[in-house]
Amino acid sequence: MTNTRSLHTIPTVGIDAVSIFVPHHYFSIEELAHIRNVDAEKFTVGLGCSKMAILGPTEDPVTMAAGAARGLIDRTGIDPREVGMLIVGTESAVDESKPIAVYVHEMLGLSPRCRVMDLKNACYAGTAALRAAMAWAASPAAAGRKALVITTDVAYYDLASPGEPTQGAAAVALLVTANPQLLVIDTQAEAVYTREVMDFWRPTYRNSALVDGHFSLECYLESLRACYQMHKEMTGLSLADFRHVVFHTPFPKMAHKAHHRLFELEGGRLALGMSEEDSFHWKVEPTLGAARELGNVYAASLFAALISLLEDGKLQAGQQIALFSYGSGSSSEFFTGRFGPAIAAWNGNTGFSDQLTRRRRISYEEYLFYRAAYEQRNRDGYFVEDQPTEESPYLFLGIKNHRRQYAFLPPGRAADASTGVLGEP
Repeated sequence: MTNTRSLHTIPTVGIDAVSIFVPHHYFSIEELAHIRNVDAEKFTVGLGCSKMAILGPTEDPVTMAAGAARGLIDRTGIDPREVGMLIVGTESAVDESKPIAVYVHEMLGLSPRCRVMDLKNACYAGTAALRAAMAWAASPAAAGRKALVITTDVAYYDLASPGEPTQGAAAVALLVTANPQLLVIDTQAEAVYTREVMDFWRPTYRNSALVDGHFSLECYLESLRACYQMHKEMTGLSLADFRHVVFHTPFPKMAHKAHHRLFELEGGRLALGMSEEDSFHWKVEPTLGAARELGNVYAASLFAALISLLEDGKLQAGQQIALFSYGSGSSSEFFTGRFGPAIAAWNGNTGFSDQLTRRRRISYEEYLFYRAAYEQRNRDGYFVEDQPTEESPYLFLGIKNHRRQYAFLPPGRAADASTGVLGEP
């Protein structure tokens, strides 16, 4: 099937700017392997992991979300009042009722005339949020305003469990607009696939997730097959047409498995004119930096991979990429986009690498301490005394009288000015 759709029929909407927040601490995967008495290559080669981002005692999904959004606002210089919709995609909710988005709305100083919500759909939540924001941005209701999508998550597993070396944390913010300058996303082909499975889940009574690892891999790859073939039937596009493919990447080796599946579906080397190794090197390898350095960041994973690709610094306007989003349980989507005229300004210039250089490596004892803090922080009575700084403008202080409390510096406020406080009675 050939793609006969004319470009003028495709609504011009997508991602205008991106930003990532990286936690201030990390733990070495090689050190974890040594402590667990495991050959390091089982983690570093078998999974492809290098480091895992670890939240400090004053960091949580809310502060990460606000940090990512603040970075985006600072870079673009947009007036926060221009934001008419804020959606947070997460599977790390801090409350069973109150959305993360409301906290972030206050921290950023957004207009009261702004629709806010959280979306939960495992790791697919970020793509679900992006799609909802795109529909709004392309509608008359937007009236020229912009949508802000934030993905923020903490991957947390039991000590010495198979998932432990894939732990991570981060947040990514996306500015979604009509006539985007960074990535125009195709709105015509809807290649989605949903199937009820128990491959990964976290009951409300647990901090740590449960996963059937091998089954989850099978579910991911089957969803990829279904979405990819559906998209190909609708558009005529195949692996050979995409300059890059950005996968949901819970650990880097998953991207190898996903690319292998697509390579097989397309008939291999004879059909594509290059080896599987070369295809992976050119199309996928540049997207894996975040997964290696941060670990699994759930709903933020796909967009952290996109930021890794931008940071690689070799992109050109008009290049077409494909993206595959998977959320356990399960929901998935395969979609495409083309880089816009502002891509040159983003090449090697997302701020991601700078944040990595400012991180501090923690010891195993600190790792255990931060885990203990994570266990305690969602209980009434957990509280720390601290003040925000320009380097850490958003702080989670703890819970008093069942109210989460935050201290923060609103965008544009000097560090020596009075801070904002959320949650006080």
